[in-house]
Amino acid sequence: MTSSSAGRPRGRDQVRSAVLTAASELVAERGPDRFSVRDIAERAGVNHALVHRHFGTKADVMEQMLAADARVVVDAILGSGLPTDGEATPSVVADLLDLLAARPSYWRTLVQAVLDSPEAALPGTASTTALFSDLWAGGDADRATSTSVAGITALGWLIFGPFMAESTGADPADVRRAVAEQMAALLTPPS
Repeated sequence: MTSSSAGRPRGRDQVRSAVLTAASELVAERGPDRFSVRDIAERAGVNHALVHRHFGTKADVMEQMLAADARVVVDAILGSGLPTDGEATPSVVADLLDLLAARPSYWRTLVQAVLDSPEAALPGTASTTALFSDLWAGGDADRATSTSVAGITALGWLIFGPFMAESTGADPADVRRAVAEQMAALLTPPS
């Protein structure tokens, strides 16, 4: 933190926004487990006691950051022109993969949250479950399985795609294209 108070967040909304932004940046840089509340506070330019006052624990910060990131991701998907009415072409899915890849704090925190607390993935228990459960399945029980597999495939690509492509000598663009084609087939309802 700087010794001057100029430029520091003031008021509840500014502090909350700065803390969530700092947490998101730290997750993207270090992963969700490699920083503390003090690191978040320092990055946000606030006293660490304010983090506890406005959020509670680091887990509470992470949960709220994940919910905020999920809203940003869903808003970006809905605002991007990606159709959510069953028209999941490979190019649409590739755009979705790019959109998710551009938000590593979201998917890295989501993965960590599910690993730490599997109940976080249960419908109705976390705001993040709406991203894949409602995007193309739309509550259709018959499509829930294929939508789940598409979500698993997307997260697998985000986490392991570049590593697997490099380790096997495959062209990452070809692997990404194949992943998008498989996801599109899963997300498109049968005729």
